[in-house]
Amino acid sequence: MKILHRYIWREFFVQFLICMLGFTVLGIGKIVFDYNDIFIGYRITLGFMWFLILNQIPYLWMDVLPAACLFGVILSFGRLLREREFEVIRICGMSLFQIMLPLFIGVSLLCFAAFCWNDTVVPAANHRFNVELQRLSMKEDLPLLKENVVLKAAQNKFIYLKQVHHKEGTIKGVLIIETDTQEGWPRIITAEDGRIKKGVWELNKGFVHEFDKEGTLVSELRYDKMDIKVVNDVTALIGEEKAPSGMRSKELRERYILSKQSGFNLPEYAVFYHQKFADPLISLILVFIAVPLTILTGRNSRWVGFVYCFLIIMGYYTMQVVGRNLGCNGVLIPWVAAWIPQIFFMILGLILLVAVEQRR
Repeated sequence: MKILHRYIWREFFVQFLICMLGFTVLGIGKIVFDYNDIFIGYRITLGFMWFLILNQIPYLWMDVLPAACLFGVILSFGRLLREREFEVIRICGMSLFQIMLPLFIGVSLLCFAAFCWNDTVVPAANHRFNVELQRLSMKEDLPLLKENVVLKAAQNKFIYLKQVHHKEGTIKGVLIIETDTQEGWPRIITAEDGRIKKGVWELNKGFVHEFDKEGTLVSELRYDKMDIKVVNDVTALIGEEKAPSGMRSKELRERYILSKQSGFNLPEYAVFYHQKFADPLISLILVFIAVPLTILTGRNSRWVGFVYCFLIIMGYYTMQVVGRNLGCNGVLIPWVAAWIPQIFFMILGLILLVAVEQRR
């Protein structure tokens, strides 16, 4: 029995590693395609490009892990069926659940490792990636500054730009709100246009508005040219605020509780918190679908099984994204939004398992 279990696990694990490698290569290609405007259009160095890609790989592995487990089962069990080894194993008296036992134990360990990876490595890598993108936006050629978007900067500053001309390296329609003032009300600086050079904002033709404690305008200073030394290092302009994708489960839970106590009740923190636990488990659930599905399609229906599995994995990713969006917008309860794909595919897998076992 132990020999058969080791044999089944070895067959699966080899195919799993091959699928992980193949899907990782495809995922890196997608990253390059998605960010080609940064990698190519703004002439970043090859080393910096690989730094950004490496910080996306931890998140990429969480995405490809379910697909690798699914196709690993198809390839390994498909070979056992074609070579009639599966029939020999069944003749030895092993039930389908006994045959799946090494997969259940092994993939369960992979899921636990995936949870630890998703809660430690992935948030840190996502945060580094987001920080570097913001760092690029502060450089002289303004590669990532966007029009009609409010940028939250360090030192309690909010910046709005009406127009951004990347080729010329200039900005127009500048609005800077400085909230860190002694009067309590923010100071507002406007400018018709300007340019950023090494942390210095060269602003042209604008106004500086100051308010008293009651919010009444007390000063309006017009200027033709003004230099504002924001920071010596542009990295200091980048705030330390983390996106939900850059937080660990503990941080997400604390942020959600804090948002509820403050009255804002931001559900996206709760959705991402529950997905920390739900996402790693999908790999094990897909195994429960892949094994009976491969058996039902038969040894001579290899491509039919591949088509089914492509539909399953695409259905999972679609349900994951849609559920997350519905949960973040308050349409669904956060835990329901996070666990919908897992619940659906678990029920489907159990139905297929029972159907295969009854056919024996």
